[in-house]
Amino acid sequence: MERKTGQAVIIGFIENRDFPSHLYTFAKSAVESGAILICADGGGEVALAWALTPDLLVGDMDSISPASLDVLRHMQGVEVRIAPAEKDETDLELALLTALERGAKEITILGGLGGRLDHTLGNIYLLAADQLVQAGAKARLLGEEEEVLLLRGGETLALAGKPGDLLSLIPLTPEARGVRTGELYYPLKSEPLFIGPTRGISNVFTGEKATVFFEEGLLLVIHRFGPA
Repeated sequence: MERKTGQAVIIGFIENRDFPSHLYTFAKSAVESGAILICADGGGEVALAWALTPDLLVGDMDSISPASLDVLRHMQGVEVRIAPAEKDETDLELALLTALERGAKEITILGGLGGRLDHTLGNIYLLAADQLVQAGAKARLLGEEEEVLLLRGGETLALAGKPGDLLSLIPLTPEARGVRTGELYYPLKSEPLFIGPTRGISNVFTGEKATVFFEEGLLLVIHRFGPA
């Protein structure tokens, strides 16, 4: 299959990988549409459980079983890149950099939320990586119950959802200036959000689409599927 280098799916560690879920459905549909599939270390176990063939397996291989690693090494079309255990990047960051190397512009990361708090925070901050900006690419984290995106000042986001879904806006810079929202229960009208206070938490979709625009800073957007 010819891969669409504009799209990539990265699979990290997913604990409940043995039953179908919307993550499985998303990954299967994306791969069938030609997206590049990259597994970060133990994400290779997930790909095998989901009967998906990755294009690449990247990492120091400390969380994938030797048997699964051997299977993937012998699968046609799978490139395996083994990194040293002592390195500056997490396996998920290596996978993200590999996606950019392959020319991906739209990257969805599965399995980057939950589990260890340090890894979760690190994965969230990956959305702000300079390499994404330099490549003109965007990434998001997709979990079972929510998705996480990053907006930069001057960008507009139109996000599909359902009435009652929750949307939280959290600045990653001291101030996110001039925030404007649409089709949310609590509107913001060119107002600032500051790092620390929780004003932007738990807004509510009033329709099937919400819009967010702001002028300056970095803004984390967390979309929870359904009410709290």
